[in-house]
Amino acid sequence: MNNEANFIKRYSKVQWSFFWAGITFGIAQIIYMVGLWIQKVEAGKAASLKPITVTTDLGKMFRGMEVTFYRLFDLPDFQLYGKAVEGVASTGGAFVPGIGWPIVGMIIGGFLVARMEKESRSWVYYPPKVLIISFFGGMVFSYGTRLAGGCTLNHLMGGIPLMNIHSFITVFFMAIGGAAGFYLLGRVGMAPYFKHQETRSYVCGNDAGEAATCRKDKKGTSNPIYWFSLAFALFFVGVAVFGGLFNPESLQHLKNGELISFSKAADSKGWYYVILTLVAGIIGCVGLAKSGMGTECALVSWEAASMMKKNDGFYAKLGVPRITRTLMRSYLPMIGLMAHWVVMLGFIVFAWIFFDVGPAFAGSLKYQTTAGNLIGGVLLGLGAVMLIGCEIRSYMRLGMGYLNTLVGFMGFAIGYLPFTLNYAAHKEFLSSSLMIETYKWYELIFPESIAGQKIVLALWWGVLLWGLLFMIKAGARNTGASTTSLVHRSTEEVQNEIDEKGKQQGGIIGGVVVPVPSVTS
Repeated sequence: MNNEANFIKRYSKVQWSFFWAGITFGIAQIIYMVGLWIQKVEAGKAASLKPITVTTDLGKMFRGMEVTFYRLFDLPDFQLYGKAVEGVASTGGAFVPGIGWPIVGMIIGGFLVARMEKESRSWVYYPPKVLIISFFGGMVFSYGTRLAGGCTLNHLMGGIPLMNIHSFITVFFMAIGGAAGFYLLGRVGMAPYFKHQETRSYVCGNDAGEAATCRKDKKGTSNPIYWFSLAFALFFVGVAVFGGLFNPESLQHLKNGELISFSKAADSKGWYYVILTLVAGIIGCVGLAKSGMGTECALVSWEAASMMKKNDGFYAKLGVPRITRTLMRSYLPMIGLMAHWVVMLGFIVFAWIFFDVGPAFAGSLKYQTTAGNLIGGVLLGLGAVMLIGCEIRSYMRLGMGYLNTLVGFMGFAIGYLPFTLNYAAHKEFLSSSLMIETYKWYELIFPESIAGQKIVLALWWGVLLWGLLFMIKAGARNTGASTTSLVHRSTEEVQNEIDEKGKQQGGIIGGVVVPVPSVTS
């Protein structure tokens, strides 16, 4: 019993490996899909397996903020359309007020990790230029989600394992945007802040190249913007939860000229749905917050690993922290992402073969390939680098108290407005630029055979499993760390192991000279 208690105590207080973070998020995906499965069955509808999506829910929650703000201050609704009803805010554009339980759960998950580790990241200091870039990054990323039909969670963590054609194309252009952002922002002195996670023991106890965010005389909470942006985030969550559980009439809206009450989530979809999707968000984000895992660093790692191994000194001079260069060369973000793919897709393949409940992501323009996937993909990649995090990583960082993410989240609220204020024009643009109507690769291969489609998806699962094992071995070769360390140890622990080997081997690890980066203020 004592051993179990010590195990729980240790792993609640320390960071986890990317591998186990990926496994944890895969489990969260299964819980979420089971929640949707139960909800569909209880409603008498055909069930399908759709992994976690958050961008539409985010738009609904932002819309709820707007409606509440207008009602509080008796202001006109600038998204108003249709016939207004006296005393009731109306809904216009793409979204109606609503609540996304996975989003709420992810923010809670980040908060819980900060409490478990007894370390809110409110101490992390970011200079004004990083905050400005993060704010505009939120705008760029948010608008990109609307053009691309989803965020990096939708495409990279859900669409790729499900063989969605539009996700493969979106991710390709995300890689372009991410690489461009990484290089350009490095040139303006932001590279020292490109880090997956901040822990005080590692950052503040290390050399200058690792310690850009640790200032003895400054911290995040010393900036008034911290408290303003925190109030914004709390208002965002509070309005949605209050309207979703206690007072749905506070978010009444018009739809096609008819007054509709904001339904309580439990009334409309059942308590199973609310509880399971909320728990999925919490569990998934605990894994993210315990490792710093995100989608944007996985893409950058996939692109930059070989370049950083061949020319590590260039990236050191650019100011990229030593731990970030190790992270990229080791493929740790890809290892976490692929571990998640293997767990999630394994469940989907099993359910489709044995229960005939197939994958979702079909049936609308949103899941087809348009010019929006190209443009939006670039914006997603660029915005994620500017934010130092993708959308799901942002929810985790909100809960942990990161200043730059609190500021960037306000940019999210602005970035979705061009789409919702010009909803009809955007729909017309996406419809007119349709390039590929088929939703999934296996549908192209076997358009008339469901059995053939199941076989292709099962084989794809095998490819992903092989890819995971390959990445672990490749990461070990690139860094000199053991495969056991890459699978089971946190990034800080891996870095400390490599540093120790470097001292013993004259600063050369895995054939790479490992210099300390230059630091810009």
